[in-house]
Amino acid sequence: MNTRRERKKMQAKKSISENALRLFLTKGFMNTTVAEIMEEADLGTGTFYNYFDSKEDVLKYCLGEKINEVRHTVEEIQKSSLEPSQKLSEILLTAGKNFEENSQLISMFMQFRRQASGARRESPHGSTFWEILVDIVREGQGKGVFRKDIPVGIIIEMFMGLLQSTMNSNMEMPFMDNLKQKLYLFLEGLGVKQ
Repeated sequence: MNTRRERKKMQAKKSISENALRLFLTKGFMNTTVAEIMEEADLGTGTFYNYFDSKEDVLKYCLGEKINEVRHTVEEIQKSSLEPSQKLSEILLTAGKNFEENSQLISMFMQFRRQASGARRESPHGSTFWEILVDIVREGQGKGVFRKDIPVGIIIEMFMGLLQSTMNSNMEMPFMDNLKQKLYLFLEGLGVKQ
């Protein structure tokens, strides 16, 4: 049960992260100071360190919150009665929409990640999505709708590569149209020939 004190702490952390993200997006990550973040959050500068170790920590937290939102949606898709290929489609389109809505945040995180050569560089979403995709691909293989002669890991790497290649695409095509075309090609090549 959340006590009043715990709710106030959660509210403070949310205020800090929301104001930090807004400043990062308008002023730039490097040009935003902790003092500015805390002024916008209407909290004392020292309070920042009760919740975060650094600006980078806030950035990771903000991205983690966005990833958690997507994770909940992806888990619902996984549990749904959709066919495996429909599940993969919905997951990719959900991830694509999230990227499109949060491209500045993701770009900022990736830039920081590239610069942090000595820092741990694990994926911000961990292995959660990989495990969900493994279950869906195995379900599809078990139902005979996905090829069994291709290892699950290869299928998932190619599937995840659809989003990555769309994120890096230079084509004069709207992001989601590009992603849908790649998804169609992927699923047509993945399907078992009847």
